[in-house]
Amino acid sequence: MSPRLVGAGAFVLIGTVLFAVALFTVGERRMLFEDRFTVYTEFANLGQLESGAIVRVAGANAGEVTDILIPDTPAGKFRVRMEVREELRPLLRADSVASIQTEGLVGGIFINIASGSAQAPPVGEGGLIPGREPFALADLLQQASDTMTLVHRTVETLSADAERTMAAVAETAADANQLFDEISPQMRAIAANGSRVSADAQQIVARINAGEGTLGKLINDDELYTRARAIADETQLVLANMRQVTDEARRTLADVRAEDGPAQGLLADLRATLSQTREATADLADNMEALKHNFFLRGFFNRRGYFDLDAISPAQYRSGVLEHGRRRAMRIWLSSAVLFAPGPGSVDTLTPEGRTRLDSAIVTFLKYLPANPVVVEGYATEGTAGERYRRSRQRAALVREHLLGRYGLMPQHTGFIALGADAVNSPQGDRWDGVALTLFLETASLQFAEQQATR
Repeated sequence: MSPRLVGAGAFVLIGTVLFAVALFTVGERRMLFEDRFTVYTEFANLGQLESGAIVRVAGANAGEVTDILIPDTPAGKFRVRMEVREELRPLLRADSVASIQTEGLVGGIFINIASGSAQAPPVGEGGLIPGREPFALADLLQQASDTMTLVHRTVETLSADAERTMAAVAETAADANQLFDEISPQMRAIAANGSRVSADAQQIVARINAGEGTLGKLINDDELYTRARAIADETQLVLANMRQVTDEARRTLADVRAEDGPAQGLLADLRATLSQTREATADLADNMEALKHNFFLRGFFNRRGYFDLDAISPAQYRSGVLEHGRRRAMRIWLSSAVLFAPGPGSVDTLTPEGRTRLDSAIVTFLKYLPANPVVVEGYATEGTAGERYRRSRQRAALVREHLLGRYGLMPQHTGFIALGADAVNSPQGDRWDGVALTLFLETASLQFAEQQATR
């Protein structure tokens, strides 16, 4: 046998062995050599689920999605076919529930089937497992927007009612003041008449005491008695009228100022509505913060930029926790000498020249905002480690506040972090004093911008 034939035979034998090893490895990873059975589930919304996705039962790798059947009508559901390992059949029961989940922060989509209860019957070959629909975040955000709009309209309506009430109170007070001004001359006239009557009475008593005339003549003088009686009656009538007017004015003012009066009621309703608005806003903020940390949704928030840098350490940030296969970081380095001036107590201030330099730098990123998040990295090289951290954080916060106020950027898409003095790949090597504007850009956005530039 010639050496050429021996070599060809050896080559064919080695190739066959390698092909068999590769086929066995792939088959083992996809569990092709294990006994499996078919089950189905249904979803109205797939949420990026595709054929070939992993299927897990109670967290254990169980198989894969082999086919997705499209519904015949818009009201129908997608029917998902799954191949599951035979040894996990006892865990699948009629009350098991299949849900679409995300693996990690930026991982792939998979189906997780919760194991059922021991009392429920097992799922047979080709059986149907109920599916739980993916969480619809857009509906929650729309409801929150509608709620805030309704609260805003209610506050505006109550503000208008309060203004009208205060105007009515002011008008009532003005009427009362005018009423007092009008009755003041009458009151002075009544007081003058009373003074004259009192003087006349004193004069008569003095004359009687002095012995002028006779007591009988004074008593029997009907004309004098009639005049005195008429004056007394007139005085009592005027005084009664004055008391009635005064009482009515006093009651009017008391009704307006009373705790259960119309003005107090409207003001109390306004204060209660504003308090409820603050509570509703705080509850909504707590709900949104909980959503950011939810296991199923935090990957979505991180991709959209809704991340909380307070929960990320500088070491995690430097390791690229905010970057993934479809996102890369782009930085613009700005030194402290260009941006800041030292202030009292070792606190830096942003100079007018620094604001101008920030404006020219952020222009490069504006065409990618707000679809991609921006992070202001703060750096400082002087002082102890604690002083460097404090100063770098204060610098980053100054720059972020300027960008938010100047360009109206979304706060949830614009963050800042203190990194001390360590700055890998900075213009000065591994240290930097100042800030860096970092854009976490989606690769698809960059490719789209490059295609638009070449047209």
